[in-house]
Amino acid sequence: MTNYEQIKGLFQKFADKYKRQICIETELSSASEDKAETKRTGDKKLVYENNRQDLKIIDMYEIAHNVYRIARFPDSVKESESLASADAFAISSEDIWYFIEFKNQKISKAKDSVTKKAFQNWYWIVDILYELKDKNNMQYNTFNYDNPIAFAKENVVYILVVSEEKNIVDADKMRKCLLAGQKFQSDYMRKLEKYIFKEAYIYTPELLENNFVKHFKY
Repeated sequence: MTNYEQIKGLFQKFADKYKRQICIETELSSASEDKAETKRTGDKKLVYENNRQDLKIIDMYEIAHNVYRIARFPDSVKESESLASADAFAISSEDIWYFIEFKNQKISKAKDSVTKKAFQNWYWIVDILYELKDKNNMQYNTFNYDNPIAFAKENVVYILVVSEEKNIVDADKMRKCLLAGQKFQSDYMRKLEKYIFKEAYIYTPELLENNFVKHFKY
């Protein structure tokens, strides 16, 4: 069993425990949909286009809105009462945990949303893992239950993927950073890396495909 299959199984057990029949897995491209733009125009807007190489990922939005919210707030009738989350989640063969958030906007406008999603998503994943361990005797083999903060600093990466056409200047900076062996960060992504994660950086869809998707191994 891969690391990814193990965590997917735990999330599915959590959903089953609360009798939530949902599909927790989807394609990376599907998770990148800008739902507000789709609703506004009537045409589906994917930040990571589905003609790119795709990946199976865990749908963080679906778990946050339709599982965790019901588990912790059973009287809730509004999805807006959900805790925030990134869009996608996967674990590599090297046991690196990846949160991926898509934004169809300028980097400078995404600060508050991205920061909120990063902290809240990590909180509720840890909460799920503790509940499954303490009440159901199920656990992720290599998770540091004694120190989840240290685990995040050693194992968790947060990737923000932004529309290139809305970030032309920064997209060029991203490519130059990669040529220099570095990752591009805004101030708020640098702060996330300093306080909570192993790494936090920004890609365009093209850079995500070439530098992450094409090399990812479950």
